[in-house]
Amino acid sequence: MPGSRIIDLSKVTSFTAVNLLLDGGAIPGPVVIPFTAQISLVWNLTDGKQAHVVTYGRYSGSFSGTVTQANALLSGLLTAGGMYTTLAAFMPTTGSLAFVTIRDVNSANQPLITSTGTAGPGTSASPALPDETAAVITLRTALVGRGNRGRMYIPNFATNALAAGGVIAPAVVTALNNWAGQFAGVYSGQGYTWALGQKHRQAYTSPITGRAFPERPAAAPTITNSVVRDNHWDSQRRRGLK
Repeated sequence: MPGSRIIDLSKVTSFTAVNLLLDGGAIPGPVVIPFTAQISLVWNLTDGKQAHVVTYGRYSGSFSGTVTQANALLSGLLTAGGMYTTLAAFMPTTGSLAFVTIRDVNSANQPLITSTGTAGPGTSASPALPDETAAVITLRTALVGRGNRGRMYIPNFATNALAAGGVIAPAVVTALNNWAGQFAGVYSGQGYTWALGQKHRQAYTSPITGRAFPERPAAAPTITNSVVRDNHWDSQRRRGLK
């Protein structure tokens, strides 16, 4: 018939759709890392939402987490070297580093331990920036490769943290670097080595490049350095305004 198109199916090659967002090495389920605790910093934001900064601490022997220990971690992060006081000057009074939680991830589904100590509110009189606005601190270990680096997304900033062009003010970058530099000492004081939490990953072959990735056992390599690499704001979209 005029205008009809006939396709010879014998000449059609089938293909497999590839989900570019799929992580072939990921293993579903809770985080389990030998001799490691998950230590989360929980921020109360201006609009009543919360933000969680998840970190890890490696320990020796048996897990000994308590509310007293969680309180000491919170207090240390708020007072060590006076660094949080400087950082808080760029955070609104309507937000705070509210509490710390500890969970033993040496095995799955362990109880959460929550601090009960005094929160650390911001001290800036300036209005809060949107929830999703965060400054990134890059975490490095002695090992190479992207899988051996981490990030902390620090929220709860006020408009006085902005420099010309909307970037992070130099004083804020300095304050963040100095504050992050206290983590190792604060964690060590409570029996933890500040570490990167690495879940067990299965071996897989990339459907795009064909590269074979080996299995990676769960581990917690020591964080050897922390740094704010640039003055650009970042975002965790799941914390965005909805």
